[in-house]
Order: sequence, then structure tokens, then C-alpha cells
Amino acid sequence: MHFVVHALDKPDALPRRQAVLAAHRTYLDQAPARHGVRVLLSGPLTSDDGARMIGSFFLLEAPDRKAIDAMFAADPMANADVWELRHLQAVTLRQNAMSGTGQSV
Repeated sequence: MHFVVHALDKPDALPRRQAVLAAHRTYLDQAPARHGVRVLLSGPLTSDDGARMIGSFFLLEAPDRKAIDAMFAADPMANADVWELRHLQAVTLRQNAMSGTGQSV
């Protein structure tokens, strides 16, 4: 199954985000496979001008929601109280322009 994670930072979270960013990236290099999760796409959400990080976005492949919840429970961003809201939603992929084909998935 595929899932989208849309996580918005708390208004005062930028210093905490910056403090754990390297640990978060290292965690994402190792933890997903341990939980049976594959990160297909991820990156920070930003202000419209791209100048400030305001959250996180993930497109994930996982057997179920529980695997993703387990992975995020130990994420340094979660442990540093960065995210105010983390929305997890199943998604059916139809188009994949990033593959270069633009064909339905």
C-alpha cells in the first residue's frame, strides 16, 4: 500500500528541527527498512518562497499504517517535538511523472 504523510511543524519548532535534522536524515537512511517501509519520496515542506522549512512530506510504501506509525514513533523529529500535526493517509497512485513515463501506476 502507498501512504502520504503530511506533517506540519509547531510555530516555534524551527530551532528544534535544525538541531535534529542530521539525526533525522540518518534515521531515514536506516529505520524504514527495519519497519518494512520504503520511502519513495520525501522532503521538507517550505514557505511559499522556499526560505523556511515548515513541515515534512513523505510518500511511502508499507504493508499497513501500523508499520508507518512504528517508524515515526522513534523519528528524531517526533522525539524533538517538532511536528504539531502529522496526517497519514492511504493513497492510490495513478500518475507517476517522476518515472519519466507519465503513465498510470
